[in-house]
Amino acid sequence: MMPMLQPFSLLVKPAGGGCNLSCSYCFYKDHPAGLMSRDLALAMFDKYATLPFAEKSIALQGGEPLLAAGSGILELMAEYPFEKSIQTNATLLTDELAATFSQGGWLVGASLDGPRELNRMRDNSFDDAVRGIRLLEKHGADYNLLTVVSKANVEHPAEVYRFLRDNFKTRFHQYIECTGPRDEITGEEWGAFLVGLFDEWVKADSRTVSVRLFDSIVSQILLGFPTQCSFGFSCRQYLVVEHDGSVYPCDFHVRDDLKLGNIATDSFESMLESPIYCKFAAAKTANLPPKCRDCRHIAFCNGDCPRNRRTLCAGWQTFFDHALPTLRKLAIEAASNR
Repeated sequence: MMPMLQPFSLLVKPAGGGCNLSCSYCFYKDHPAGLMSRDLALAMFDKYATLPFAEKSIALQGGEPLLAAGSGILELMAEYPFEKSIQTNATLLTDELAATFSQGGWLVGASLDGPRELNRMRDNSFDDAVRGIRLLEKHGADYNLLTVVSKANVEHPAEVYRFLRDNFKTRFHQYIECTGPRDEITGEEWGAFLVGLFDEWVKADSRTVSVRLFDSIVSQILLGFPTQCSFGFSCRQYLVVEHDGSVYPCDFHVRDDLKLGNIATDSFESMLESPIYCKFAAAKTANLPPKCRDCRHIAFCNGDCPRNRRTLCAGWQTFFDHALPTLRKLAIEAASNR
């Protein structure tokens, strides 16, 4: 008997690495651009829809996925009962697109790194991005803000947080570290940023503003598993589908040696069972160095994303030492209020 297929989500790159911006720190900017065809998208959706698990989630990302808005992929997705999300730089949003996302129940991730002077890595896109976010608010779309922590803003965690909290309607924030290939931050800088962010958030917003990292840790305390990919027990939460249908295990590892197949010719089952994927997924814990195995915080970070172990470890230790006692108290309060 075949083992039961574990649920997974799809991260689809309908424009590949194509983007209307040229942000200096983008890890995907050197990947080829191209538009996914309607026929390929239809084949992908049909294959995914037939898989034997109830909750199915597709996220469009890039590059800039809105470059593919005219290809019909958004309209196709509306025909399937998937959880739908899109990560965008927000500069190409229109009234029509914002209304589509609102009416279709999409979750929109909008990228903004703070106030204008701290958003400078994002290719002078501040005004257009804010205009796009205002359209999402106008139409009542469900959205969150994603902030890349880079050399531009890493020394200003409280300023970044207050700006995002006070100037936009969403109460969902996500902060991710820039670890290359350009403008990467150090582990020490990351730790100091997280401590500053946490201290500003916990003053008055722990019950009203959701910060994805903090939510993930509370989930681990209460339920025993994280909601953040990098803290997972293995690297098998999702598959990446490029614009030409090529499939990979992670968008930080879209490489020829890790290609699992193509959505046009291969089944999801065969790709998930391939030796390449199994080895990649298991490497998260199989290759843990001794310093990780012996770390007092291994139960929370699970060795972090393997690509960051050499750079961010000290920062995570600083943050966990500082924030865990308070997060444990918040978790207890959350459990008692259920």
